[in-house]
Amino acid sequence: MRRRSSTAIVSASALAVMTVGCLAACDPQAPAAAPAPTMSARPALVAQAAAGGQGNPVSASDVAGLWGEVEQSAAAGGFTAWGLVVDGTTGEELLDAAAGTAHMPASVTKTLTALTALTHLDPSSTLATTALYGDGTVYLDGEGDLLLGEGESDAGAINGRAGLATLAARAAEALKGQGVSSARVDWRGSLFEGEAHLGSWDAQEVGNYAGDVGAIAIDAGRTEPQANSFHQDPALRAAQVFAAALESNGVATDLGSAAPAPQGAASLASVESATMGQQIRWMLHHSDNTVADQYCHLAAAAAGAPTTFAGSVDNLVSTLTSAGVPTDGLRLEDCSGLSSNDRLTARTLVGVLRAAMASSNAGARDLIESLPWAGLQGTLTTRFTDPPAVGNVQAKTGSLAAVASLSGVLTTQGGRTLVVAVGVEDPAERAASARGLLDSFEEGLVSLN
Repeated sequence: MRRRSSTAIVSASALAVMTVGCLAACDPQAPAAAPAPTMSARPALVAQAAAGGQGNPVSASDVAGLWGEVEQSAAAGGFTAWGLVVDGTTGEELLDAAAGTAHMPASVTKTLTALTALTHLDPSSTLATTALYGDGTVYLDGEGDLLLGEGESDAGAINGRAGLATLAARAAEALKGQGVSSARVDWRGSLFEGEAHLGSWDAQEVGNYAGDVGAIAIDAGRTEPQANSFHQDPALRAAQVFAAALESNGVATDLGSAAPAPQGAASLASVESATMGQQIRWMLHHSDNTVADQYCHLAAAAAGAPTTFAGSVDNLVSTLTSAGVPTDGLRLEDCSGLSSNDRLTARTLVGVLRAAMASSNAGARDLIESLPWAGLQGTLTTRFTDPPAVGNVQAKTGSLAAVASLSGVLTTQGGRTLVVAVGVEDPAERAASARGLLDSFEEGLVSLN
């Protein structure tokens, strides 16, 4: 049986900074993500970079000088620092600090997942959740929307765009139009092959930071908003909420079991999720582990690969290889970065970002725009809040007890775009306390003229 304990993954010395130390890989939700800034609303340097301005070249010696402070602190603190900085215009490597050595990445892994999903899936498409009827049974069927809401559909939300109360009201109206006043409620219990929750997470005591992948769930399966606890059977929970909503709309229900809808079952009503592109962006901003692995599974299904955790990872690796991303040293158990057995290099992280920037696939190119914005959105809301860094860094964060990492792009004061992947590993599990070193390094890069 899977564990759903609230055991923290941080050591006693890091408990005081648990929110910081686990936000990107452990916490199911980060600060709320605001809409992406429009071109006119962006800081001038970011707008210039997005418009194709090259800016002033950055010297490797300047970058090395900034990194020297990180290395000195790492040596004094007994931890490892790694990184790669690449000129976004020329591709020149301005810093190679063990960039080809595989490290524990934490949630920066989600950039690999996003590129894979955006490559195989249509970011403008949606996921339907449907009520069907046949032989006296209402079937709750889903295409994989794990961000269903309990209440009415909310057109302004990503999490809760499709509401079960709305679906039930529409289904009840259709049933009563057919003279049906009572029904059994069954539901789709699975969507993929293999286990719905990675067993090794529980052994690592991080299983409480992710829910189940599957056909349907409310708020990714959480027991309450922003909770680090998940329902044992999120599909059952969704069916219970749906059945209760049918009851409130005048249709008596008897809760049945997980079962596929029979051929010939008639559609009563459906609700649509936010677009896949919006859900992927939400995943990156909230660093949601469940949605990350869900989209890795959906991408595998679209590619015709096995929809197990292993099959999804294999499809991710194949996708990166096809995109020209270096994958030496890449070893993953999941697509969220939650497992402490995951390993990848800074060269892979930078390769993913550069592949997205150069992709002929419009969806893949959206990866950069989908990253959290410094001082404005997602897991960077409270970081890089002062000029010139605010608004001029876009990056995915990564945090575990022993890891702090960043992977993204930034624009220097001289208008140059740099692609950056940096991180620290601390065997004493104090990585959160060293996160400021990474922030200072990136702030130094932004300040270069």
